[in-house]
Amino acid sequence: MSRWIRIGLGLGVALCIASPSSAVIDLLSDNDEWNPLSYLSTPDPSGDHGTGDPEGDIVGDTTDFAVYTRFDDGGTPLDKTDGTLAVRVRLSGDSSPAGWENFLVIGLDAGEDSLYDIDLFFGVDGGNGANTEIGIYDPGAGLNQSPSTTTLVSTPLVSYPVPPAVFEWTLVTDIDPDAVTTDFGADDPDQFLTFEISFADLVAYTLSVSGISIDDETALGFVVGTAKNANALNQDVGGSSGNWSDTTTWEALGAISNPVAPTNMIPVPEPDSLALALFGLTLLAGARRR
Repeated sequence: MSRWIRIGLGLGVALCIASPSSAVIDLLSDNDEWNPLSYLSTPDPSGDHGTGDPEGDIVGDTTDFAVYTRFDDGGTPLDKTDGTLAVRVRLSGDSSPAGWENFLVIGLDAGEDSLYDIDLFFGVDGGNGANTEIGIYDPGAGLNQSPSTTTLVSTPLVSYPVPPAVFEWTLVTDIDPDAVTTDFGADDPDQFLTFEISFADLVAYTLSVSGISIDDETALGFVVGTAKNANALNQDVGGSSGNWSDTTTWEALGAISNPVAPTNMIPVPEPDSLALALFGLTLLAGARRR
């Protein structure tokens, strides 16, 4: 094998390793590598949670966002239903005892209609500090268009163990040192709850529960809520102006994100990676001519 081919192949391997489509999601990576969710109305204010527990207070503004997402397609761009979806939510603090203890839930709107209703829930249940698990939840028979019409079934359709590889409860300053604001609530330092879930499972359960087919090119809306237990949304709803009402729809609350497809949550390669790719292809082309 010629020297040029060996160099080109080596660079090709390096490129594959650096490619965001084949990399494992680092749950402690900087926010610059994540997609901030935008909402129709104002950023989420502090102090608007129902129970006074800072872990239930979703906070953020237009600089330091409240909710971020990231997607990894598993290195199989032609397969539109596999991969991993990760979510990061900023909360006002870590209450005593230390560690995640509440319930954070994500409502998924597959956007097949204009109802802004939830077709599937998934989230992290802290089990009151006893047994943390990630789960996918049935939205129930309700309209699921507002907090009061939500009929989340508390027993998960499927649950997963929570090793550190798929869940992190971390100080904002530990993973976002460039944050303009580190404490929105003016009580405890803000925390990030970050977790990942199988996108293939979300696809399968959205179809089996709501009869809706989605893939990684489907524009999805997200409703992010917190509660003390996995049976209701009784603490906070992300994106709300702070005067949210149980009878107000997600749309009117501004609590449903602007739709975004998972493929648009994949980080764009940095210029250095692109330059490496072009250089490696140039070397391979030169070797082919020789």
